[in-house]
Amino acid sequence: MAYDVIKLEKQDRIAVLTLNRPEKLNALSHDLLEEFVDALDDVQADQDISVLVLTGTGRAFSSGFDISPNLEHEEEAATAHWDSTHYNPRAIMKLWHMRQPTISAVNGFALAAGNVLAMTADIVIASEDAVFGEPEIRHVAHSPAILLPYMIPFRHLHWLYFTGDTIDAKTAEKWNMVNMVVPADQLMAEAMKAAERIAKVPAFATQTMKRSIKGTYDKMGFTDAFENHLMQRMIELMTHDVPEKEALDIIKEEQGMKIFLEARDGPFR
Repeated sequence: MAYDVIKLEKQDRIAVLTLNRPEKLNALSHDLLEEFVDALDDVQADQDISVLVLTGTGRAFSSGFDISPNLEHEEEAATAHWDSTHYNPRAIMKLWHMRQPTISAVNGFALAAGNVLAMTADIVIASEDAVFGEPEIRHVAHSPAILLPYMIPFRHLHWLYFTGDTIDAKTAEKWNMVNMVVPADQLMAEAMKAAERIAKVPAFATQTMKRSIKGTYDKMGFTDAFENHLMQRMIELMTHDVPEKEALDIIKEEQGMKIFLEARDGPFR
């Protein structure tokens, strides 16, 4: 498959997948997620790849799902609605289920679904200018997956999920969301150094260890929690009489993203 909005490179047992919509802060459009899923399937099937590094082009790792106004939506049968509604979260979670160890090299904004995507990797390395957060709660949307309860103290995750605030890289490191913070111009070098270190370990050992780790999370209820959260997201999407949500939707459709973001985030400054 030829890629338009991602890049996939392979060398010396390491694959590097780069989100490549810099003009949209690597927002996760349907087209990008389709290419992302295809690339992950490619890496998953490649027995010569031991580690995957994920990063973004430009000022952002990813700003989250593409919620640009007036996006076209194809008509579909009611029987297809459940799967299409949850395509995006399941696409992101493919990274969680990769057999190879994965590293997120977070080069800037990692917001909403972009934050979830970063956290889905096994190891997270952030540049000093990285920013993390779940601001979508402010326009009555829910995170695509509940990961943070399995990663950070619940006082911190409540703050992120309930306020929609963002935090800088050093705070994310202190809150146990990232492994290390490095200067921006050293980010990919440090991510590749980590990938090379993992790639020296026999691939069979790392992959069986990863299956055990992910199985432990499942024993702790991870998959059930994810499926329950999808149900909560469906309820949120089907509820159309939330005045705050409707007001912001109208602003977005009629006045564009810049005014929408100002209306959403302005009161929190």
